[in-house]
Amino acid sequence: MPRFLHMTYDLDDPAVISVIDQVSLWSARFGFFLFDHLELRPNLNILDLACGTGFPLFELAQMHGASCQVTGVDIWKSAIERARLKAKAAQCSNVQLVEADATRLPFEDGSFDLIISNLGINNFPAPDAVLAECFRVSKPGARLVLTTNPSGHMTEFYALFRQTLLELQKPVYLERLQAHEAHRGSKESLSDQLRAAGFRVGKIRESQFHLRYLDGSAFFTHFLTQIGFLEGWRRVVDQEDEERVFALLENKLNLIAHAAGELRLTVPMLYMEGEKQYRHQH
Repeated sequence: MPRFLHMTYDLDDPAVISVIDQVSLWSARFGFFLFDHLELRPNLNILDLACGTGFPLFELAQMHGASCQVTGVDIWKSAIERARLKAKAAQCSNVQLVEADATRLPFEDGSFDLIISNLGINNFPAPDAVLAECFRVSKPGARLVLTTNPSGHMTEFYALFRQTLLELQKPVYLERLQAHEAHRGSKESLSDQLRAAGFRVGKIRESQFHLRYLDGSAFFTHFLTQIGFLEGWRRVVDQEDEERVFALLENKLNLIAHAAGELRLTVPMLYMEGEKQYRHQH
């Protein structure tokens, strides 16, 4: 069995939390992308939705300064506890942290001027319900800012995954893979979701970067792959085929990397703003 299939992590283990707290190159890329396009304004009440251990929560608080209040929300208890320690250590008096479900936010209607969710939208089990809550708790004229990696990410890997499944001649696996890829959505589908929630779609920016690994083995054992992606890929195939499929994938990726000198995977980035429209009185 490939070694990476035996690797396990407890997301409530303080040691694991401390590693996540380093901010991976993945998260940092999207964070830079966010701040490259986010307009900074004074006197805002800001919500960071799915704030995790505090990135980009603390950057938002410190970049905006003392005139702005920033609230971080996450359902992940261990991450919120870690973020509270950081808030105390960093002496961020304009930060508060709340453990809550994004589909049932504990805030009054019209509370926030700006809502940020960095890499959150495609990880919510019920994104439409989350967007409806964002609309409820945002003020008229408020901005909702989302960053995400849309469908089409790691195209080189998914093409090889698809090829491997074709060789097995099991159409159900291909259907599962297609559904797995589609859940990330696209610029068009996310725009539709924002409009359905009541937001006017504003600024949209797209970019991409490359993840680089020595080979497929390094890719599969990487911490980010282990906690962020591997579980979803494993659900594509039945347990009896798991070892065979991933051994084949690892070997194929290693051959590609050996020929090219490295393994490069393309990751698209999407930045999107929605605005809650003012309701005119008649």
